[in-house]
Amino acid sequence: MLPEVFNQRQINRIHYTIWFVVVLILVIALRVEWRKVNEKADDIAMRLTIKSLNEGAVAMRQMWELNNRPATLKVDDIDVIFTAKGWPRVEQNNSLDCYNLWRLLSPANIPAPHISMLYSKEPKSVTYESCVYEISAGKWLELFYGNETIKLNDFVAEKSTKS
Repeated sequence: MLPEVFNQRQINRIHYTIWFVVVLILVIALRVEWRKVNEKADDIAMRLTIKSLNEGAVAMRQMWELNNRPATLKVDDIDVIFTAKGWPRVEQNNSLDCYNLWRLLSPANIPAPHISMLYSKEPKSVTYESCVYEISAGKWLELFYGNETIKLNDFVAEKSTKS
């Protein structure tokens, strides 16, 4: 083989290697930045979800005020029970109905999360129920009542896998 051809092949290999390394660095940088953007988007989605659920609760409380503070009200085929302070509760078999509570408080364009749980806590000898919704992977929203008032709390948790 001629030395000129060999040198040209070496130069081409070096060019291809440099291009490969540059493209690889760009892909890695884009992935890192995409994760940051995706995290911020998840945080914003959580804040907007909390805001819309809060607005739904406030709207239901205003409806309670405008209807002369009834104990119960039927809204969109959902039987709503109001606390002493006028915050909406949806119950089924004397427990919170998390799915219908979500439907009642959220705008129509926000689907109910596919994972929801209901559990009871006993802080300071007062039992209260809570609905917990997984909004996105590892990001949860808790809806509960304290002092006859609806409260929303977001938190981050990973699912534990017990074997």
